[in-house]
Amino acid sequence: MKPDQEIISHSLGHNFVATQGHLLKFDEFVPSHRLDFYAIVWFLEDNELQHYIDFVSYPIHKNSIYLIARNQVHTLPNHFIKSNVIVFDRWFFDSIEESEYRLMFVPFNNNALYIPEGCLTELNYLFELMEREYHANNDLKLLHWYTEAFLTHLFRISTDGDGGRSFYNERLQLLFRLVSDHFRDQKTNEFYADKIGVSSKRLNQIVKAQMGITVSQLIYNYTLIEAKRELSHSKKPIKQIAYELGFKGPSYFSRFFRKQAGITPETFRQQSA
Repeated sequence: MKPDQEIISHSLGHNFVATQGHLLKFDEFVPSHRLDFYAIVWFLEDNELQHYIDFVSYPIHKNSIYLIARNQVHTLPNHFIKSNVIVFDRWFFDSIEESEYRLMFVPFNNNALYIPEGCLTELNYLFELMEREYHANNDLKLLHWYTEAFLTHLFRISTDGDGGRSFYNERLQLLFRLVSDHFRDQKTNEFYADKIGVSSKRLNQIVKAQMGITVSQLIYNYTLIEAKRELSHSKKPIKQIAYELGFKGPSYFSRFFRKQAGITPETFRQQSA
């Protein structure tokens, strides 16, 4: 991925899309794209290549499903991978009634769910219903029912045996969203604790118990991921990236990046070329 290749940010223009084919190929294929919506990607065949979610590689296996959160960067090796894709905007996502289902879309848990043979009939049928409704009447209420039913099956798969994923409580889901929206200009535990309605100490305890890190480390993770996105996909000078990420200057940013990533921003950009 070359640094002169900008991240393409995809917006839906719809509340909901269900389609067979290739993720985000609404107009033309782009290998790397930032999602301004939520995505369920169901690979229908094995492929020796890998795809990337926020710079981490994941295998492409038949009947594996990836749940991708809004604002994540997704990179595909090519657009010839057979898949079923369901995407929906933030309004549709917020309208999902069961909080457990929304918690499946966390930005730090990108492992696949693998569909057992015994669940394929139901999921294929639900996807077919969604695709038909989307192309016919596009009734959002009905699409909500189908989507919740689809997510119900995924949640069962995740909790029956080794589903490959674990989920977090609702306060953490709110924290993820708040940090995603504010990490550039709000870097203190106190800000997020106040928004969630708990003490700073209690919020750190919750995050530590569920994730093994502190709130500050969570903010660092978001900052580091965004820094890598900008360094890999934009022509922006490192100084500009530093200021846009809320650092006082490029020297502060370089020290942060080297401590978190183990290399300098300049070296990371060169290696990403």
